Amino acid sequence: MINLIYQFIRKIKVNPAFWIVIFGAVFTGHFREIIIWFFVVLIHEMGHFAGAHLFKWRISRIDLLPFGGAAVVEEHGTRPFHEEIWVAVLGPLQHVWMTGLAAMLNSLEVISPADFSWFLFLNLTLFTFNLLPIWPLDGGKIAFALFTRWVPFKLAQRQFLLWSGSFMLAGGAWQLYMQPKHLNLWVICVFLAAAHILEWRRRHYVFMRFLLSKMQQQPSYRTRTLIVSPAMSLSKVTHHFIKGFSHTIVVKDQKPLTLNEKDLLEAYFNKHSPECAIGHVFR
Repeated sequence: MINLIYQFIRKIKVNPAFWIVIFGAVFTGHFREIIIWFFVVLIHEMGHFAGAHLFKWRISRIDLLPFGGAAVVEEHGTRPFHEEIWVAVLGPLQHVWMTGLAAMLNSLEVISPADFSWFLFLNLTLFTFNLLPIWPLDGGKIAFALFTRWVPFKLAQRQFLLWSGSFMLAGGAWQLYMQPKHLNLWVICVFLAAAHILEWRRRHYVFMRFLLSKMQQQPSYRTRTLIVSPAMSLSKVTHHFIKGFSHTIVVKDQKPLTLNEKDLLEAYFNKHSPECAIGHVFR
């Protein structure tokens, strides 16, 4: 446990804007509240870190942002469905036991009802906000995992980011209309918009990482057969791959040819141009 906490602390990276919030809280006399908020965010991120550590994910860093935190991992989109769900939900679940502990302390009169009400509001706000189905919030990661479970990965990327971005823009515009002078709200909206733009630009890299992970993983018990034309390119065939499935590719020609996905991926990465027709590569 001590070693886990030590590794967690080593991964923490504080965003410069975070210190602005700290100094602002001190200047306005809300030092105690910001310290409690800081530790609540740390415990939330510790939940993600513990889950990622349990499943042996590679964890790059833990970012502390002006409105919360973010665990940056290198396994985005490549790990089994149950792992991605657990790592995502283990952050928000920390707010449940923290609220329960505060309720017990309130009943024992260790903390005042006013302090308990504020702490309950803080945890409820962080819990609800993080479960919004918007990238890169925890709810967004859960939604993306659900998209990729039933839809080809390439299509799921596009559909999810467009859906998440639309939801973020509509919700952000409404909130800013209601509270146009709320500085933290502007910071959150700018951060979420930038995160969507960055993820959209790097979607090809994420897809390549997904394909590489399929080459390294053991075949899944869930199988799917793709019937393709010999004129279809290797690249277009990979666009039909669904996460968590092992694919058998049947090239429909005068003499049908049956391939497994690893044969195709080997040709895709190591032997031929991705735009080569599959019928030309395997003839």
